[in-house]
Order: sequence, then C-alpha cells, then structure tokens
Amino acid sequence: MHFKWLLFDIDNTLLDFNKASKLALWATYTDFGASCTEEIYRTYKVVNGQVWAAFEQGLISAKRLRVQRFEALFTDLGQAPATPAVFSVRYLENLVLLSEAYAGVTSVLVALKRDYRLGVITNGLREVQRPRLARLRLDTYFDSIVVSDEIGAAKPHHAFFEHTYRTLDDAPDKDHLLVIGDNLHSDIKGGIDFGVPTCWISHGQDNTTAIQPNFTLNKVLELPDLLAGKR
Repeated sequence: MHFKWLLFDIDNTLLDFNKASKLALWATYTDFGASCTEEIYRTYKVVNGQVWAAFEQGLISAKRLRVQRFEALFTDLGQAPATPAVFSVRYLENLVLLSEAYAGVTSVLVALKRDYRLGVITNGLREVQRPRLARLRLDTYFDSIVVSDEIGAAKPHHAFFEHTYRTLDDAPDKDHLLVIGDNLHSDIKGGIDFGVPTCWISHGQDNTTAIQPNFTLNKVLELPDLLAGKR
C-alpha cells in the first residue's frame, strides 16, 4: 500500500475520549462542590452528542458549543453547580489533564513515522487538542496538526479537508493519503467526499450505514499490520 501521509483523528482514535470525558465531568462537579452521577453523565453524553452534531453541520460556532452543551445539561437536570460558561472552562482544563492515549498508541506512531508522514485532523477546541497532544508527548510525531476551531471549518466539510491538503508539505496525489478515524460521518464520509482513501476504527461496532470505508479495523493498533499487507 503506497500511502505517503496518514491523517489521524484524535478522539476515540488515538485518545480514549469517552473515558477522559467522564473523568473530566466527575472532576469538574467535584471542583464546584457538587456530586456527579451516572445519570448526569448519561444525560451529558446525549446532550454533548447533539451539540457536536449541530457544530459539524455548521449550525453553531465552536464558541457557542463550549457553553451550549452545559446550558442544555443544566436545563435538563434542573440544577447547576456553576454557570455554564464557568463550568465549561474548568471542564476543558480537566479534560486536558485527564486524557490518555490508548495503550500501545505511542509504539504505533513510532513505527509508522519511519515510513510515513503523519498528521492530525481533529474537530476540537484549540485550548484542548494541542495541549493534550503536548502533555502526552504525542505532538512530536506529527508533521501537520489541523484543528477545526483554529481554521473555522470542521469535518466532514470539504473546506476542512481542502485546508488540510493545501497545508501538507510535499502533498501527494489524494490516493496516497489515508484518513483514519472512528466517526463514520465526520471522518470517513468527509474523506470519501474529498476523494481520499479511508480507514474506519470501529471499536467492534457494526457499520449499519451506507458509508463504505476502504478499510475497517477494530482499533488503531492494527494499522501497522494493515499497511504492511498482513490483513
């Protein structure tokens, strides 16, 4: 497989976002002298998913996203440990501190960097994505990092992928790029619509959509074997 650039999503691809988000929510409630519960977390997951979907559809800005998800959460719960804006700032700080890569990710990046240029393509907030990569010392493996909040466009939109492509050093033909991510809509459909090969990280889920990635892996740790033609 003659790929030259590998473009990775971050959340739930390289980093365990679900775990970090839960820990950060719990920690933030504690910081404000309140207690989080499983019910609160389940409600937050639903609300957060809805707000991020609106952002990816271009219906709200990243600035609005920061606060709207906690406005909606506290409205649903009928109680708030802090104002949504203040809570959001502390939550994002905790998210940076509590994020961890999946086991084995660093070894995968070390191995892949020998033969490929590596990039990050992420729908995320500027005060979260780069600091997390830096804290985990993963930023040094990447030749390109594109954060939606910094460029004013998000996956799956063409503008995001066009910006990424234009800013790659020595950008190859599109069929020599590979987009790797866990989200069938933002990562995989976005890549397909832009005309580049894609690899879906399924985490064991079935694909019940019409979106068809070129490759499907259970986890990103399987990527070196795929690229070596062993799968």
